[in-house]
Amino acid sequence: MKKTISDTWLVNGNIMIFCGPHTDSFKKDILASSLLAELVAEQKNSQRAISWTTYTDTVIKTGWVVNSRATQHLEFENINLLNVVEQSAESALPQNERQALAIALAQLVNLPSDSPAIRTIVEKLQKNATVNNTTDTPVSTTVLLTIIRNDKTVVTLQVAFETVHGIAIDILDQPVLSAGNDRQANSWLLCSLLDERQYNLIRGDVLKKVGRNIQTRLLQIPAPTDMD
Repeated sequence: MKKTISDTWLVNGNIMIFCGPHTDSFKKDILASSLLAELVAEQKNSQRAISWTTYTDTVIKTGWVVNSRATQHLEFENINLLNVVEQSAESALPQNERQALAIALAQLVNLPSDSPAIRTIVEKLQKNATVNNTTDTPVSTTVLLTIIRNDKTVVTLQVAFETVHGIAIDILDQPVLSAGNDRQANSWLLCSLLDERQYNLIRGDVLKKVGRNIQTRLLQIPAPTDMD
C-alpha cells in the first residue's frame, strides 16, 4: 500500500490532520484560522451543537469557501471513532485520507499516558461533555476533526456520541461509542476550500486576534520514526 503522507496537530484539543505534501505557509493559515474559530466558538457557547454554527461562520469569514455542508442523525452502537467518521463523511473522505486518519488515531492512542497530547485531548472531551462522568451513566460528548485532503479540500466533521466507559483516550480507537436516543443531530459536516487570496488580506488580523494562543493552543504530534 502506498505510504500516506500526513501531519497531525491538536488545535485547542481538536484533531487536525494534513494529508499530502502541503506547504508550511498553507498549514499555518489553516491552523491559525481554525484556532481563531475554535476560540470564538468556545467563548460564545460551550454546547457543541450551538458552537458548531459559530465555528463554521468564523472560518467562512476568514476565507474558507463552502463546497458542501450537511447535518444528520446517525444510528450506531458500540463502534469506534473511525467507523463513525466513515459513516458521517462518506464520499468526502477518499481512501488515502481514511488511511491517514486511522494512522493518526493509532499514533495518538499509542502516546505515553502522561503526554501533553493525551491530556489535552481528554480535557477537551471532558469540556465538551454534557452529562457527568459517573459510573454506569452514559457520558455524552463531541469530537471535532479536521482533515485537509491532498487537493486542499478541508473536511471538518463534528460528531456527538455517548459512552458508558467514561472519557478516556480509548474513545479514539475502541468500540465504545453509541448514538444517543434523543433523535437529534449528531453529525455535522463542512467541506470547504481556503481562498488564499482573500486570506492574504486578513492574515495579520487573524494572527493578532489569536495572539499568544498560537504558541499555547497548537500542538504538533511528532510522526513515529518507525512508521512505514
